[in-house]
Amino acid sequence: MSTLPYTVFTLGDAKLHQLHSAKGKHFVMGEVAVKLFHEAPVTFGKELKRAGWYSKEHSTSPEVLRTVQALGIPQEGTNDVGCTLLPAETVEALMTDRRRAELVQPFRLALLKLASQEAARLMATGNYELALPVALDAVKQGQSLFRPTPALQLFPLYLLAAQANLGLKRAKQCEDFLGLASWLSLKEPQNTTNVMRSQLSRLFGQLFALQGKFYEALSAFAEDVYFCALEYGPEDVRTSLGYYNLSKVFQSIGEEDKCLACNKQVVDIWLSIMCAKKSPDSAVFCRHIEKVSTELPLGAGQLLEVVDMLNDIATFRADCLGVKHDSVADAKLASGLVLLYAGEVSRATPELQTAMTCLADSEKLGICQSALEDIADQAR
Repeated sequence: MSTLPYTVFTLGDAKLHQLHSAKGKHFVMGEVAVKLFHEAPVTFGKELKRAGWYSKEHSTSPEVLRTVQALGIPQEGTNDVGCTLLPAETVEALMTDRRRAELVQPFRLALLKLASQEAARLMATGNYELALPVALDAVKQGQSLFRPTPALQLFPLYLLAAQANLGLKRAKQCEDFLGLASWLSLKEPQNTTNVMRSQLSRLFGQLFALQGKFYEALSAFAEDVYFCALEYGPEDVRTSLGYYNLSKVFQSIGEEDKCLACNKQVVDIWLSIMCAKKSPDSAVFCRHIEKVSTELPLGAGQLLEVVDMLNDIATFRADCLGVKHDSVADAKLASGLVLLYAGEVSRATPELQTAMTCLADSEKLGICQSALEDIADQAR
């Protein structure tokens, strides 16, 4: 028997559960009554009904009722069938009307954080159609929260909205939000970090590339690399994406040598990170990968995107230099090691086997062979 997903809100000493159903996201009136206002659900419900203007919904959904029961949320009455659900707007209005104003700001900040996280999660899965309204709602919440003058806290919200529009190829709307973010950074340069400048430059680069403004895109991606390098270092994995973006623009304008040079930076960074502490005669490669993995500031999904990036580089190198070129093997080795770290052993094996056939460097060859032997040992 299924229950609904939910989010936990911590407000002072109280914890509320926001249920996620097909009809939206709601709080349970019985829990709001007891946890926030220390009132009996029956009395609280009658007062809401008497007031007449608070938005609410009575639900008899089996999933809702199972979730309420599983969470131990107080019932509204012994004879009632179902429960009353309250939208966030009603909970906020009740806090104001019942003199719990000290909870309003934390509540609104929590709602804003959740909306931002949801928009980012949807975009990470490529679902820009669903992400856009969530991102726009986050902007609206932020603009209401950070009144009366625009604050730098709106910067990441504008970037979210810009990214969602960019994913849908809505260039004009994307440019508008990037313009708002740029204005905030110019307004408060002392509080604008290198990471923020990097993110802004990267999105401008992607926008210019979409518009076919390739030289503007090169300038923006170069700024991205610069600010990333200032923050993390020029050989950090987070800087590698900027080099890759530069390579794709050079590829688009037919600058093959410059594309290959940028690709080399990407592969060298990843090989350096994955092999930095590995000696050719080490017996256990996977343990090394586990040690290195703790230093990688990327999630599993991002690592699989890195694999796609490395394979794209390998394909371009093969087209330009031939499939047996040692630089193709380098990209395959890097891809295989990243897959191995990500736990994708079945995908890592053929990548490493391909690399073994063309690697020219004896140390890299030893690393590749050690990794394959360790995979074989684990399979036994």
